[in-house]
Amino acid sequence: MPDMKDALNKAGIKGQSTQVNCRECGKPFQPREPHHRLCADCMKKGAPKDGETASRKSAFQKAGTMSRSQEIKKTSFDEGYPDYFDTDGLLKPEFVTSLAEEIAGTLGSHRMTMHQLRAFYSHVKLQEGALKANRPFKAVSVEIAKLKPFASERASKGKVPPYFEAFIVRNVDKVKDKDTFLNGFVEHFQAVVAYCAGTLERRRS
Repeated sequence: MPDMKDALNKAGIKGQSTQVNCRECGKPFQPREPHHRLCADCMKKGAPKDGETASRKSAFQKAGTMSRSQEIKKTSFDEGYPDYFDTDGLLKPEFVTSLAEEIAGTLGSHRMTMHQLRAFYSHVKLQEGALKANRPFKAVSVEIAKLKPFASERASKGKVPPYFEAFIVRNVDKVKDKDTFLNGFVEHFQAVVAYCAGTLERRRS
């Protein structure tokens, strides 16, 4: 009954015979609904449905050019990072030289600002002062741990790159006592901040 089919097609009711090209792979297919723009294969792969693309793009734009989870997956820290000390219990030189410079360069490429960096560094320095004033490490460790949720909140709002969140999480998790904090994390973070100051200054000029 061609007249009935024409009427259904004009009304936008499913059952139409007109094929369209898939928005993802370009393959022609028969849509189940008039608004469908993805073939069955692409739908199974989890490609964004019609109407979702714009909302996802706006969410990504708020957090950066890609989603936070995607950015975190792109962090380039080695599995054992940070392993601060050598067999003699001394801080490995690269944590205040080459590795610190590399991290600073990556933060610069992710457009980390000195304002945000100093907010975290200032908190770290406050805890350093508390330990040097003989405040018990158990009490200070709670304040150190707060860096993780703070970094997560900042990253979720696009205020800091996920790479920096990973940097904070990795280092806070490594802090087990006064020594790993003062002679490991603090020294390493201080060097990163110093290199960042030079990197960001060169980027502005």
